[in-house]
Amino acid sequence: MNLTDLKYVIEIDRCGSISLAAKNLYVAQSNLSRAVKELEKEFNITLFQRTSKGVVTTREGQRFLIYAQEIHSQVKNMLEEYSNLSDNGISLKMSVPRAAYISEVFRIFMEEKKDKEHVRIHYEETNTMKTIRNVLDHHHDIGIIRYNSLHEGYYLSLLKLKNLQHRLILEFDYLLLTSKYNDIASRHIRSNDDLDGCTEIVFADNRLPSGEYVDLTDNDRDERYQKKVIYVYDRGTAMEYLAMIPNTFMWTSPMPQPTLDRLDLVQLRCGAFAQYMKDVMIFKENHVQKQLEREFLRVLREKTREYGVYF
Repeated sequence: MNLTDLKYVIEIDRCGSISLAAKNLYVAQSNLSRAVKELEKEFNITLFQRTSKGVVTTREGQRFLIYAQEIHSQVKNMLEEYSNLSDNGISLKMSVPRAAYISEVFRIFMEEKKDKEHVRIHYEETNTMKTIRNVLDHHHDIGIIRYNSLHEGYYLSLLKLKNLQHRLILEFDYLLLTSKYNDIASRHIRSNDDLDGCTEIVFADNRLPSGEYVDLTDNDRDERYQKKVIYVYDRGTAMEYLAMIPNTFMWTSPMPQPTLDRLDLVQLRCGAFAQYMKDVMIFKENHVQKQLEREFLRVLREKTREYGVYF
């Protein structure tokens, strides 16, 4: 057994396909098949069963993968840790939802680090499932996921399955965000009828992938009731469209008032019509916080107090 073989079977398990794993790893498919056979022979187990759609990890394979992922994670963390020490660098990797209040926290956090000589930070705004993958596979230090409270049972079960811990960051009613110059800004929104003729902006990658996960949406507004929808992939584009396209809107978490003022936007409370959402921090069971991570979470804790939630 070697670390490369563990890396191969971890990717096969993630993809559910030897050929797709080989493509992602840029190696020959035969190398992955060889690694699987050697590991199965060495440990006297069957890791995968072939199906018409690819491969399925066996029960004993799932147990093996837990150990493999742990070993791979520890080795990578060790390499990164000593790489940081070698050049006096400070590193932090985080995946977060597209939320203005979190980006404001990040701005304040970076302002505190202006005198640091070596800081390397990976800051990715993405969807819930990509955040989970980043924490599991790419060893991001901080992961914050967002889900509709109606789906909490599903997500908590998923986190348990993946051996991930969680902590509530913020719970809130979705707010309707629109330009202060739009007609919507003066409406009393309490049903879909109040949004007749308007265009909703939705992040296009919020749907969960088919296969391993059920087909839920983080932004779970029933599209049958919203005839006009624009799908985007980044928050900057969404803000630009809100400002440029008449009667556009989107559902968001609370935004800092200075941000709203700067962009000429307003947020409307919509009562029971709005969805009840949760932002939750996730981390591995054996995760040890870095100093930089603790400092970011301190700023995040202070900011969320403005919205009445403590963690």
